Amino acid sequence: MRRIDSEQIYQILTNTWYPEPSYHFIATGKRNLKFQYKWLDRWKWLAYSKSDNGVYCKYCISFGPEEVCSQKLGKFVVTKFDDWPHAIDKFNEHQKNKYHLTAVSKVDGFLSVFNKKQNNIAVQLDNNLKLEIEQNRQILRPIIETIILCGRQGLALRGHKDSGHFQPDELYSTENDGNFRAFLRYRVSGGDIILKNHLQNCKKNAMYTSPEFQNEIIDTIYHIIINKLVCKINQSKCYTVLADETCDISSVEQFSLCVRYFDKETKTLREDFLKFVPVVDVSGKGLAKVLLDTLQSIGINLDFLRGQGYDGASAMQGKFNGVQAIVKESYPLALYLHCSSHSLNLCISNACNLKPIRNATGTLQAVCVFLRTPKRQDVLEKAIDKFITDTRKKKLKKLCPTRWVERHEAVLVFLELYDAIVEALENISSWNDMDTSSQASNLLCSIKQGEFLICIFILVNVFSVSLPLSKKLQDEHLDLTEAIELAENVIEVTTQRRAEAEKQFKNIYNDVLKKSEKFDINIKVPRLANKQEHRTNVITDSAESYYRVSLYIPFLDSFNQQLNDKILVHKSILSNFLCLVKDKENSDECFKVLLKTYEVNIEADVHSALGEFSLWKQQIKSKPITNVVSALAECNENIYPSIYTLLNILASLPVTTATSERSFSTLRRLKTYLRNTITENRLNGLALMNIHRDVKVTVEEVIENMARKSRRIRLL
Repeated sequence: MRRIDSEQIYQILTNTWYPEPSYHFIATGKRNLKFQYKWLDRWKWLAYSKSDNGVYCKYCISFGPEEVCSQKLGKFVVTKFDDWPHAIDKFNEHQKNKYHLTAVSKVDGFLSVFNKKQNNIAVQLDNNLKLEIEQNRQILRPIIETIILCGRQGLALRGHKDSGHFQPDELYSTENDGNFRAFLRYRVSGGDIILKNHLQNCKKNAMYTSPEFQNEIIDTIYHIIINKLVCKINQSKCYTVLADETCDISSVEQFSLCVRYFDKETKTLREDFLKFVPVVDVSGKGLAKVLLDTLQSIGINLDFLRGQGYDGASAMQGKFNGVQAIVKESYPLALYLHCSSHSLNLCISNACNLKPIRNATGTLQAVCVFLRTPKRQDVLEKAIDKFITDTRKKKLKKLCPTRWVERHEAVLVFLELYDAIVEALENISSWNDMDTSSQASNLLCSIKQGEFLICIFILVNVFSVSLPLSKKLQDEHLDLTEAIELAENVIEVTTQRRAEAEKQFKNIYNDVLKKSEKFDINIKVPRLANKQEHRTNVITDSAESYYRVSLYIPFLDSFNQQLNDKILVHKSILSNFLCLVKDKENSDECFKVLLKTYEVNIEADVHSALGEFSLWKQQIKSKPITNVVSALAECNENIYPSIYTLLNILASLPVTTATSERSFSTLRRLKTYLRNTITENRLNGLALMNIHRDVKVTVEEVIENMARKSRRIRLL
């Protein structure tokens, strides 16, 4: 082993190459095993060689002997170590060697002496070094702060022309050179002398305001935020992936990846957006590969993946070739749950397939679209002010196919403004414009039908019950037990109304009669035929009985059946987990099933875990648990490690993909028709700044990260 001087030793000990968390280590051997990034944190003396794809002991290389007992040193010192199947045993064995322990003690003494010597030399050679570095940092601070401001607020940095020199004395530019430069001018006008001197006196190639430098700062901020999120996710040791896809303004299919987990620091459930990934192959196999590769590339440990939350598209939920099935092949414990909000939307859509209900919602949508123009909207507002003075509602809401809450609110608002709508359509039908007046007249005839009124009142009766569920499902802090419990409450209410159908519908029918008398609407039984194929042929002379049997009861039955099939199907997944939050008869059997299922997560043996569970049951009897988050807050991880692990898994199970849906709103704000050529790195950096406003990013953090790269300006 050749001798090395003190300078080389210092470089080996302090400046050894350290891979990023996202670095892809090369797999070798028959089992395709590879070096694990976490080993570098566990054994500080390890140094990974990128060229050799092996590891060395930097302590023994620096201070180890050439031979021990007449045998020259080999693995870790002279030759690389890459026996990954036995790595942990060999690492532990090496650090117990006497020559290694001697080298460790020499390293401590060497660094203490050498650092002191180096510091003295640095101070003696250049007393102005710190001053130079601080001045350079002061130049970059306002530039970085301005970019963070624009990113947090979702503002476009660039304008029509934002390159070249510009005069900071002019508060307003004759050309639109973007918000970034405008904010810099504003800072100069506010008295930032350092920035002003820099912009006036710097070289054109050293302004640090170019789009390329902006991208570097944005990319640095992206890595700071993503590393903080990844650290929290990996610390939780359990998470669920949420994903959805949409097409952006430039016709690029964007795959939005989010993660749901329990944050141990804040004791809350979090659903964090990670990044947008452009995809071309939208098959189940292609999307699954993108999902897993992206999670691994940003440093998330896939061994902690315990759930999947997607919408109902076949490419996502397919049992054989869907994303969930392909992911489950590699990670069997990653349970798939269909988004509950999508499920509720399907329940409502399928229940509304009754022909009269479907026609009524179609008419309602047509009226909303018709009255959306400024002139017609003005007529509607005047009618509202005249007939409905005690309402704040001034506009109708359309039956939005994606914003599910608005589907409920659209029907409720329509009924509330019904009198004003009739008045507005009557006024518009008298206009000279033939097309407009004829449309208004046709719509007026449609909404003044008895069957239409009854359908609207039935929808209001049911939607008023499901509206709280639809709103609650948008909450990212909602856990699966709460969602199922709320859905059961909705089913219980609608089932009770179904059992009391005659009484309930009588109240609805009386309200319809009051409204019909006001507008002279005739409610009658439709003509019956001997053979009826397209509608219910109820033989009765009573309109109330006819619509109760043909509309109200079938709608309630369909709605209840859809809720049971699409939302309460998740209850089977919860059947065993419920023993952790509620006292059940067969709780011990359920707990044993959980132990067997998640044995890779449980460190305690079966007997110890059952003992924990017995104590935990006594605790929840004396202090009832309201939800999973409160259970985790009450559960002491040191006393109940197995219970805590299982509760953590339960809390992370997905409820909805609302977070992914919300990220699309950010995508539409950032990537507009004026910014449709924005690169993916810049888009993701700006998206993370805009979405994760609670993740603090300081200017010093950005500068420290930028200083690690070699550059002309001295920052470190």
